[in-house]
This record gives sequence, C-alpha cells and structure tokens, in this order.
Amino acid sequence: MIQRIQTIYLLLAAVILSLVLLLPIASMVDAQANNLTYLFYGVVDSSNTPVIIDYPLAIILVIMPLLNLVAIFLYKGRISQMRICIFNILLMLGSLALIWYYSYEAENTLFVDTYFSYPVVFPLVAAILTFLAFRSIRKDEILVKSAYRIR
Repeated sequence: MIQRIQTIYLLLAAVILSLVLLLPIASMVDAQANNLTYLFYGVVDSSNTPVIIDYPLAIILVIMPLLNLVAIFLYKGRISQMRICIFNILLMLGSLALIWYYSYEAENTLFVDTYFSYPVVFPLVAAILTFLAFRSIRKDEILVKSAYRIR
C-alpha cells in the first residue's frame, strides 16, 4: 500500500537526492584566488562556464531520485521494490566514491583546494533512509508470506 512508512522513507530520500542536483557540492579555490564551484555535472567557474564535465556522475545523480520514486509506485511488487532499493543504495554509495574521485582529479588537474559543503553527505543520508525503507518492505513481505502459510 502506498501509505506505508517505507513510502515516507523513499520520498524523503528522493527529496534529499534532488537537493544534490540543486546545491553546489564543493567550492574550489586556485592559486590566483579564482573561485570554482563543483556542481553535480562538473566544475564551473564564476561565470557558470563548465571547466570539467563529469557525465557518469551526473547520470547517476539524476537516476537515483527517479529510482526512489519508481520504488514508491511498485508497492504491489515487494520483491522488485526491495531489489530497486538495494540497487539504489549501491548507486548512492558509488556516487559518494565518484564525487571523491572527481574532486581529487580536479584538484590535481586544476591545482585547486577543495572545500566540500554539506550536500556531499546527502547520498549517505538517502542511503540510510532507503535502507530503512528496505527493512520495512522486507517486514511486509515476511508478514504476507506468514499469512499464506496459515491458510
């Protein structure tokens, strides 16, 4: 059913992951005191001109909230809902690794200092919320299977 607690968890995770698309992940300062901003699709300068574009990270960050929304509406197929949750958790943890990797590469390529902002932890918070949703979905599946056994 759509009014379960896992729906709240998945919706909160989707909102948090959508905020990553809107807010800057990090700010970078080079030796000449030029400010660069690390957004979800890459590094841009002060005039919003892309300096480095990270397509794999951008694709993953766009897919993650969409997968959470898809999982909300798969409430009749609990097994597929659980699989989507696990896959999305893996994507969230992978996106954290990609964010770190691309920022490290940008530091070495552009010779900048990186200062991460709070949206960098949003995929981790969303992964925790998605795991809580997974646990609730699994409880529902166990309850339904036990009801089948009684009959």
